[in-house]
Amino acid sequence: MANIPDSIKKTMTRDEWLLEGQTLFGKDVLQWKFRCPCCGHIATVEDYKKAGAPESAVGFSCVGRWMELRKEAFDDKDKRDIPCNYSGGGLINISPVEVDGQKVFEFGI
Repeated sequence: MANIPDSIKKTMTRDEWLLEGQTLFGKDVLQWKFRCPCCGHIATVEDYKKAGAPESAVGFSCVGRWMELRKEAFDDKDKRDIPCNYSGGGLINISPVEVDGQKVFEFGI
């Protein structure tokens, strides 16, 4: 099973989060990257868009939810290097960053 954090690793305001994203990836938000806390897959905003995911899914659910080839979230037996179907809106939210009270994925660096 994925490592479920005991608590949020980082808490920030939306402005702080936007500044961190721009510092890491530049002003083109489509190039910003997020790491799924369940499977570790890193996807850009553009990847989510290409997969047909709604804008609200970026940094909240793994991009694998919108892809045909994906693995089940929390399945330690599946060692394929592909995204999973994890959703931050499910029963267990393991997203390690809190931005203005909402849990989100960490940036994928």
